[in-house]
Amino acid sequence: MKILITSDWYYPVVNGVVRSVLNLKEYLEKQGHEVKVLTLSDSITSFTSEDVYYIGSLSAKKIYPEARVTNILAKTHLRAIRKWEPDIIHSQCEFSTFIMAKALSKLLNIPIVHTYHTVYEDYTHYFTSHKKIGVKLVAKASKAFSDLCNYIIVPTEKTSEILKSYQISPEKIKIIATGVKIPELYEEDLRSELGISKNKKVLLYLGRLAEEKNIEELIDFYQKLDRADTEFIIVGGGPYLEKLKEYSKNFKKNINFVGMVNPKDVNKYYQIADIFTTASTSETQGLTYYEALSNGTIAVCRKDTSLENVLIDGFNGYSYENFDQYKTYVDEILDDTDLYEKLKKNARSYAIENFSVESFGRKCEDLYEKAVNEYDYESPSIYKRL
Repeated sequence: MKILITSDWYYPVVNGVVRSVLNLKEYLEKQGHEVKVLTLSDSITSFTSEDVYYIGSLSAKKIYPEARVTNILAKTHLRAIRKWEPDIIHSQCEFSTFIMAKALSKLLNIPIVHTYHTVYEDYTHYFTSHKKIGVKLVAKASKAFSDLCNYIIVPTEKTSEILKSYQISPEKIKIIATGVKIPELYEEDLRSELGISKNKKVLLYLGRLAEEKNIEELIDFYQKLDRADTEFIIVGGGPYLEKLKEYSKNFKKNINFVGMVNPKDVNKYYQIADIFTTASTSETQGLTYYEALSNGTIAVCRKDTSLENVLIDGFNGYSYENFDQYKTYVDEILDDTDLYEKLKKNARSYAIENFSVESFGRKCEDLYEKAVNEYDYESPSIYKRL
């Protein structure tokens, strides 16, 4: 099968969408499929690099930090894609590259499967100060958008229920949890390599730094913990980095802002941590949860429906609702060696069983075949792909 993946974000950008696309592409290619990616260039210049089409784009940071937009598909790319004749398009973003994906779908008479990565209800502060108005706009736009797709992939029941509330047909929605690569466990002295004290208990936040991630809560909680043996490390970049650094200056305890790291080193940071923690409730799934658990890192996260069937209290971590719960869980994990080892072991084994790339990829393959077969059957054109 020939599969075109479209995404506004792609390598060298590193975020949940990009990691998902990279993992899916690698899996599909191992199964013998041909996969190409259509994405945005970080400049106005369009170019091709191996099996990736980069489309020239403009900055749209006034709409959303680090965003880029365009509505023009380079003619050379259009000719190359038509000549290649993909069987299906798997869209990953709802903006510029989706416009191109829909145009290609109509031109080539092929179906579109789309993954709904982001719960935009939690991002309305970027374009309006009125939450209710923002949610209504998101619901209307999502419904109109879904009508243009053959199937919508969502990672969790949480996202499925949200889309159903937008009056999107349940038959169109398919739940497929995004998979992560299960990493090898390092035997090296990673803390020494990364310059982290061996004597400290490490709390880790790893991910994009944005307002909706609620990272201030983690900083507040860390300051309130009555422990001198802990260090809080924040790994990642994003539009909120400088504001968080400024915010943390109000407290006595120092926060270790590592910044962006090489994707190859991400698992090292998970594995030097005693606890992975996040206060976000804006996740559709939270790939960082899967990544942390797959590295054998215990998770303590703010309670959210996206954690259902991911984080099991007392088994691989804990969900908290307030500081008192947060403190209790952190203290129990760090002070009870037997509990720590049990949770750590369960975290990795549960991730291997439930969140692998292989499981994710197989389910996507099945949906592609279903979409193509149904589309062939329903298409009125006898000249499909001529």
